[in-house]
Amino acid sequence: MPFLQAVFCLKGSDDRNRYFASALFSLLSFIFFSAIFSSYLAVIIVVLLILTAVLTYSTKRRLHDAKLNKKWQLVPGGLFLLTGLLSVFIENSSSYYLLILPALSTALLLTYPSKNQKAHNNYILGYFGPIDLSSYIKAPVVMKAHSQRIEPTLITDGVSEQLYINEPAAEPNITTNAPTGFEVNDKQVDIGELIRLKFLSNRKLQLGVIASVAVIFIVVLVNSAFTSINQQDESVINTGLSEPKVLSHNSVNNILANKKHLLAMPDSFNLYLSEYQGIILQWQADQVADGELWSLLSASGDKSCQSITFNKGSAIRPLAVSVENGSEYFASFSPLDSSELVQALAFRGKFSLCGYSFSLKGTQAVLGKHTSYAHFLDKDA
Repeated sequence: MPFLQAVFCLKGSDDRNRYFASALFSLLSFIFFSAIFSSYLAVIIVVLLILTAVLTYSTKRRLHDAKLNKKWQLVPGGLFLLTGLLSVFIENSSSYYLLILPALSTALLLTYPSKNQKAHNNYILGYFGPIDLSSYIKAPVVMKAHSQRIEPTLITDGVSEQLYINEPAAEPNITTNAPTGFEVNDKQVDIGELIRLKFLSNRKLQLGVIASVAVIFIVVLVNSAFTSINQQDESVINTGLSEPKVLSHNSVNNILANKKHLLAMPDSFNLYLSEYQGIILQWQADQVADGELWSLLSASGDKSCQSITFNKGSAIRPLAVSVENGSEYFASFSPLDSSELVQALAFRGKFSLCGYSFSLKGTQAVLGKHTSYAHFLDKDA
């Protein structure tokens, strides 16, 4: 409990090591939780707010330690909150590059040396303040040196020939020839200070960093915009189709005929396994003519069915997408993609195929409980 109290303490000081650990923990924890709970927006927002508070409090204590202007205290936390929200709503894995902005602001604060003389040599786990963390320090083990030595005793006939034991040891007379005129220079060069001064004095370096950050932001935003436009185009193309182009292939029919291990998913779609352990997705949608919508073999058909796309991560191409009974859609995938596809269905937030979008909330638990699909969740599968 004292450790958590120190994390959310507004008073006191944090040294460089503790501030670096707090910033790194906040950034990596957000990336981890946003990827795991990508379908739970409320959970990600709560985690982001908590981590923002952790970074902001640590920033304030770092400012106390370096005796800097308190106006800085909201800069790293504010940038972290802003870029975190952008990465959540952009729904693109490249959006994590936006976190470089709060990372740079925390790196700048790390260059300032400690100037709090009161806290000097009194840090406990990198913290000095009103919260007592002394319970986390182990008491040093003191080894007592023996002041006497034990001499061996020879067995003789005469008592006078015995050697005495427990005789106090004589103190050794050690003389040193060390020079007496050696002086220690207390002024040490601070690497962080040198880096900051070098950066502030180099105009070209400053412009290079600013340009790099601007390019990263532009690339992420443009990439997100193109992804959104492509998804809208696929939806429009699918809506405008009245009847699918019929492409008959006996191999596809054989795959669908031998499907097994039905697994119903939360958002009205089902999974099957082919006889070769390939994944088959099935869902019901608009009434259309029976036939094949898309074939990877001929690379022809409805372009909106040529790949399954997730909110984050790469797209996967199906072998074929066909319609049976007028409204039952089947998308069959290669066995080589089974592991990647099942993991995406378990850990992503949503997917779209043939212009239809499905939520993946709760799919991880369903897949993990089915023995035919659970082994695909192993990263080495």
